[in-house]
Amino acid sequence: MNDEQRHQDKQLSDERLPAVRRPAELVPLKLPEKHQRFYDKLRAKIQAFIREKGGSEKAAAYILLAPDLFVLLARLMLDKRVGVQAKALAGIAVAYFITPIDFIPEALTGALGLLDDVVLAVYALRRILVDVDEAIVREHWNGEEDLLQVITRVIKSADELVGKKIVHKIEETLFRKK
Repeated sequence: MNDEQRHQDKQLSDERLPAVRRPAELVPLKLPEKHQRFYDKLRAKIQAFIREKGGSEKAAAYILLAPDLFVLLARLMLDKRVGVQAKALAGIAVAYFITPIDFIPEALTGALGLLDDVVLAVYALRRILVDVDEAIVREHWNGEEDLLQVITRVIKSADELVGKKIVHKIEETLFRKK
């Protein structure tokens, strides 16, 4: 058997093997400037509100999650490994952060109005984690606490933070049966 025949035999045997998908490389994502500006403004507003108004430290801890959740959701929208349905949920949550129409409007309540945004974002993430690999979601998380612990803590405190009526509306919106 000459070299050419060996090459053809190898090529034929390779063609019969099942296709194996190579592992996807992790691609570092840079937050678009528009989102970064929103993140910086939001964090500065929240910190100023907490300094000026004082308020409860417990509420402040939840409110300070808003910028990190916003960035996480924006990054998930840009990640090619995230499915269309999960991107749509992330988009809804990002839009909810940006829009002035809220269950608890920031225009009337200041930074406390971000509590419903945080709760909606966490419920959206809970739904996103059903379809998206946890490692991908964690890759985009910049918060100081463990993401799953944050989600659990916010969900357990949601009724206390925004009221059962608002939590029910959020659940209806995000978990609507098709």
